Amino acid sequence: MERIHKLKGDYGIGDYYKYYKKKYDHDDIISRQTYNKILTDFNAGIIDLVIEQHLIFYMPFLGLEIFIKKDKRKPRLVNGKLINNIPINWKKTNDLWNRDNEAKEKKILVRHSNSHTSGYVFRIYCKKFKSRIRHKRLYKFKPSRKFQRTLSARILDPDKDNFDAFLLY
Repeated sequence: MERIHKLKGDYGIGDYYKYYKKKYDHDDIISRQTYNKILTDFNAGIIDLVIEQHLIFYMPFLGLEIFIKKDKRKPRLVNGKLINNIPINWKKTNDLWNRDNEAKEKKILVRHSNSHTSGYVFRIYCKKFKSRIRHKRLYKFKPSRKFQRTLSARILDPDKDNFDAFLLY
């Protein structure tokens, strides 16, 4: 029997709307469509501020900070073993595997060169050091697909200045 390694504790817009209706039960309650539009616009504004303005989004009640982090990735040897943490280019890897069965059998991976960012890899990071949440090491932040794709589009946009996150760890 396979072990389950993580618990699903996700909440979505539907859950937030139910809580809103329960807490503010009166005649002036807004419709679900309006509520969804407000949350969508708010989240899009946060994404824009974090990516375009390089601001840190701080959630005071939780003590969490969301920002863009960059780090330099390069292959290295550890105890005689090659450790390569450069992100995998899955599109080119799958193309290679479709053309060459030997490469697929050997599981050869094609990596991103990141020459346009001088070898830096950017990611959306949630800092929880200042958080007062108990057992915070058990919590994981996973940015939405839209957030990740917006960051990727901004990094690759030739019309704007080169993307440079200010935090380097």
